[in-house]
Amino acid sequence: MVRNVMDMNAHYGGLNAAFLEERKSVWVMNVVPVRAHNTLPLILDRGFLGALHDWCEPFPTYPRTYDLLHANGLLSHLTSERCGLMELFIEMDRILRPEGWVVLSDKLGVIELARAHATQIRWDARVIDPQNGSDERLLLLWQRMNYRWHHNVRYAPEFRQCACKILVRSKSDHANDENSHGYARARAVNMPRS
Repeated sequence: MVRNVMDMNAHYGGLNAAFLEERKSVWVMNVVPVRAHNTLPLILDRGFLGALHDWCEPFPTYPRTYDLLHANGLLSHLTSERCGLMELFIEMDRILRPEGWVVLSDKLGVIELARAHATQIRWDARVIDPQNGSDERLLLLWQRMNYRWHHNVRYAPEFRQCACKILVRSKSDHANDENSHGYARARAVNMPRS
């Protein structure tokens, strides 16, 4: 179902590590925004593939390259930048394969704004509260091609469950790395190269 994945705000490569831990055979492109803390050397030390990129510009790739796009906290970061969310959604629409998935995790207000943009470009959108009572929300988007989500995609409940599980693993890896920069470097050195 998913072969090529892009983590649009990779932090320390937590999503890539979560896929490896779940024994999912996917190719992951870890992207670090240029205005964020440069963690690309740590991602490369872990044996993962990565790049620096300014999301106010188009990403240098062929159209329709990725099956799944993931971004944790990127939308909040971009709302404070000079570019808008609609430009980001148009770029995501360009690089996402038909009937591809987008998993966004951010604060509730930004997620609702993103949901409005997603419906404008005719994507199906579902907001999920992975942790009851928190301000964080998960937005699952599906780039439909003349079909409705509930009719065409029989595996949507399994995908939502898997996305929440990988998101929780990715967030815990990010939280551990944020608490101690030395911890992230130690994990990077101890990770086997793939």
